[in-house]
Amino acid sequence: IGEKIPPVELYPEDTPTKPLNAQELFKGKKGVLFAVVGAFTPGCSQAHIPEYLNNYEKFKEEGYDMICCLAVNDPFVMSAWADKLKTKGKIKMLADPQGKFTKAMKMDLDCTKLLGNVRSKRYALVIEDSVIKSVNTEPDHTGLACLLCIRNFRSAQSAGAT
Repeated sequence: IGEKIPPVELYPEDTPTKPLNAQELFKGKKGVLFAVVGAFTPGCSQAHIPEYLNNYEKFKEEGYDMICCLAVNDPFVMSAWADKLKTKGKIKMLADPQGKFTKAMKMDLDCTKLLGNVRSKRYALVIEDSVIKSVNTEPDHTGLACLLCIRNFRSAQSAGAT
């Protein structure tokens, strides 16, 4: 918290052959970046992505400029996943093919037995002008950390409403 996100190149689903710098992506913007173990994994496809899609308008109302999903996958897989879940225009799907961003964040998770390589832990960041403002990390690999950002967001909205 309080540090800039790593200046690592990530690959967006809409231009998979043109990487962009993570710090540049969030420069002058407020956003959420949540990381998942992998594209097309059941929990992420059935719970995490739909929750962010369902709360998209609420995030916009609260002044968030973007919501990004990151996975240690190739950009073509992330593009296909974005198409399948209809995230375009709402959630920017970012590929971290070699896990450089993930490792720089110290969020790498050894999934070689099941998924064949090192992947990302599940976590969510609130980022303002490329600076990390909050981190929600999944301590037990249950799949809930991606949703903690939304739950905390809802709690803050409820507290503000009273």
